[in-house]
Amino acid sequence: MNSRPVLRPALALLAVLTAAFLTAAETSAGLAARYPGDRGLARDPAVLFADDFESGDLQRWDELRGRPLVVTSAPHTGRSCVEMEMVRGVNTGCDAKKWFHPGADTVHVRFYVKFSAGYRYSHHFVWLLANQRANKWSAFGKAGQKPDGTYFSTGMEPWFAWGANPPPGEVNLYSYFLDMERDPKMDKYWGNGFFPPGPGKGTAAGPSRAIPALDRWQCWEFMIQANTAPGVADGKQAMWLDGKLVGEFTGIRWRDDPQLTVNCLWLEHYGFDPGDPTKGHWPERQTVWFDDVVVARTYIGPMSPP
Repeated sequence: MNSRPVLRPALALLAVLTAAFLTAAETSAGLAARYPGDRGLARDPAVLFADDFESGDLQRWDELRGRPLVVTSAPHTGRSCVEMEMVRGVNTGCDAKKWFHPGADTVHVRFYVKFSAGYRYSHHFVWLLANQRANKWSAFGKAGQKPDGTYFSTGMEPWFAWGANPPPGEVNLYSYFLDMERDPKMDKYWGNGFFPPGPGKGTAAGPSRAIPALDRWQCWEFMIQANTAPGVADGKQAMWLDGKLVGEFTGIRWRDDPQLTVNCLWLEHYGFDPGDPTKGHWPERQTVWFDDVVVARTYIGPMSPP
């Protein structure tokens, strides 16, 4: 008796299961696993914005501050990257902003960054922000204030812990949200720090701290997931270094307006604040370089080999 009619369904089932397994593996590895060398990644339906700076300019960005420069000196990939330098007495650094309307409830950003060899510490770094649709600036200029429901934000940045951490500091998420805690010493709502590993806020300079390297490219990624309904604290945020999850934080109430979505990337090197009482820790000059920036609705992950 011919056994092919029996084998064909089995082989078909095996093919379906294999495809499902590969799809699941790609999903867990991130979007970048599907696009070696990030080629074609920018066209993926989940991607909201991408820039590898190979255009040689910054025209994809909506607003620039200071003098961010596209340079060809040792990029992460390709020919170009963006350089952001801080020179004390001349500037506080520089930045580039990109709005991606209408935004999304869950947003990831992945970027490659390199700190100069003599880098010390920064004041603030890279942010994701949720602005009102009628006011794209509603999340800006809110330092020291508690969100009133018209915005929320978080930034992945290195924290020096008053000199307890080696440069450039330990990565943490610096967040403004509805239930944030007040600084009792200054009676201000400065951004609340979330330190690895979670799910709670953790403590600065703790045993799980993650210290990025200087003078080499590394992959940073962080995300915000908004809470699902007003009054429900089921939002979260997380961060990765070189594809390793180093912190995941849950139970956050970001918003009370379901229409308030994450819609802006702020690629910032705020290298020095002349009004900061800790300004003695900052050097005369320090530089960071950024490359291969991707914003998406799902986990992106490090670039896969081309």
